[in-house]
Amino acid sequence: MSQGLGSTFFDGRWHSRTGRQVVYTSSSRALFQLEKRVHTNGLAVKDQILMRLDLPHDAKLDDVIDIGLAAHWATDVSLSRSLGDVWLSHTSSLGLWVPSYVEPLERNLLLNPLHPQYAQIRLVVERNPFEFDPRMF
Repeated sequence: MSQGLGSTFFDGRWHSRTGRQVVYTSSSRALFQLEKRVHTNGLAVKDQILMRLDLPHDAKLDDVIDIGLAAHWATDVSLSRSLGDVWLSHTSSLGLWVPSYVEPLERNLLLNPLHPQYAQIRLVVERNPFEFDPRMF
């Protein structure tokens, strides 16, 4: 499974490029497609696989709202990055629920590859190949 290597090359909405790895996931297949569309700048993505991650039943998941998400988080990327960076540095939970910038009432889940439970995540391939609806591009 991915260790979040790509996150070490670029800043993200919820992390700074500090060398710590983070894996971004979505709470639904539909949100995943919207997020992927936004983050590929409209390019048609090929050779994709749709995967489901089955987390351990006792996985510790935090919520960014509980650790101090301000109402203006969407317009202050330094705020969201700092919250994610602090969460990553503590490694006290496997995941952190965060609102999606694309659709703030939906949720993404950040995963910390350094957390001990990360190795217990089960990866299930749902569709291979996965093809986006061409009308999305």
